[in-house]
Amino acid sequence: MLKSDLYPDSKKGFSLLELCCYHKAVQCFKLLRTKFNLSITRMCLNFSFLSGNPEIMNECLKFKTPDKKCMKYAIISHNIDFVTYLMNEHNIKIDLASCCRFLNLNAFFIYVDQANEINRCFAFSGGFNSLSFCLYFSYKGVDVNAANEKGRTALHYAAKYNSLEIAQYLISKGIDVNARDIKGYNSLSCAFYQQNFEMLDLLKSHGAIPTFEVGLRIGFMNKK
Repeated sequence: MLKSDLYPDSKKGFSLLELCCYHKAVQCFKLLRTKFNLSITRMCLNFSFLSGNPEIMNECLKFKTPDKKCMKYAIISHNIDFVTYLMNEHNIKIDLASCCRFLNLNAFFIYVDQANEINRCFAFSGGFNSLSFCLYFSYKGVDVNAANEKGRTALHYAAKYNSLEIAQYLISKGIDVNARDIKGYNSLSCAFYQQNFEMLDLLKSHGAIPTFEVGLRIGFMNKK
């Protein structure tokens, strides 16, 4: 098993066959399968959606059924055909958090177009660092304080991904700067844990109050 900072986090590392899938090394993949009979793992399938080699993917699909992890890797790859395949053929929902994290607007808009969840989608829109994207939802009459299933608003995501222009826009529209998610974090917490200090100053200037834990950490930092 190989571990390296070049590859996704893994406690045990990755096998040679999995790395062939990651690097779409189809000839090495075939050799390891035929000569050494190495077993296809779920990570092989995941990586096949990331690298996009059809021969490797088809072989993996003979032994493993796609799940939401495959959707995540398809979103990372920005291959919209893989995303729609998983959605249509395997009924796997598009992961909006992954769309936000990996800036896959195409996949996000497919979800927006097919799902009647405009308020939920708006909550994630704050993380794309695109004011026009937020304005699109505003024109649709979205509730500015709409939250997703984790209780996070567009301001949570704007704070996390340091989207200052979007944060300013949301605040101008009256978003609750102290709204908390299901874990008790507000937008100030998101900015603090990502060390987005300019965002911290913006939020504090508009009345954002630190949670107890963040307040202690800020106080400790100020004493240094």
